[in-house]
Amino acid sequence: MTIKATSLLSLLAIWAAMLPAVVFADAPVWTLIFAGLATAAVGIGAWRRLGVSRVIAIAGAWAGAALASGSEPDVGWVTVFAFLTTGAVVYSIMRRDALGVGAGVAAAWLVTGLVVAAQDGGGAWIAVFAFLTAGSLANSRSLHIRGLTAVLWWGIAGTIMLAADGWFWLAVIAFLLSAASFGFQDFHLPRRLEWDLFDRDDDATVVR
Repeated sequence: MTIKATSLLSLLAIWAAMLPAVVFADAPVWTLIFAGLATAAVGIGAWRRLGVSRVIAIAGAWAGAALASGSEPDVGWVTVFAFLTTGAVVYSIMRRDALGVGAGVAAAWLVTGLVVAAQDGGGAWIAVFAFLTAGSLANSRSLHIRGLTAVLWWGIAGTIMLAADGWFWLAVIAFLLSAASFGFQDFHLPRRLEWDLFDRDDDATVVR
């Protein structure tokens, strides 16, 4: 059993983001607890090939969390959602070469970090929707397009939020549009009704 390079890079990304945020910025020391939990989430499966896509997603999530928590100690709780994002990404069905999806997750979190930092901690609740975006993208089977669509929507939302010094509700719209970009395409209406009221098992016993 060997430790995979992508797992090691993911661990480095977590700590390279959070240690400077605690040491040189205003991130509370206790945020390192969630960095440690994220380390455990990655480390438990360090033998797995996470792929570059997950490295990008995890690095973006913790960079965004570091920007947000480093701007105002009271919003250190965003690292909870960065940890949840890490777990959602590591144990998802995301393909290892789905670079676009990884970029979509990273974009949602980087926009979150930039907006919260620019507002001195304001609008930190949009981290919840960055996490929801990450979960929806990580469990799609797309390689690039759907993730890049999320980059577009979050990029637009982030630009407006930064320019307007607010309008945080646009993060909700960005999440919905990012989720809809794959959810609606993958949904299919049933074609027929199967009458199974009196079906029996192959061994002729009544289904219970």
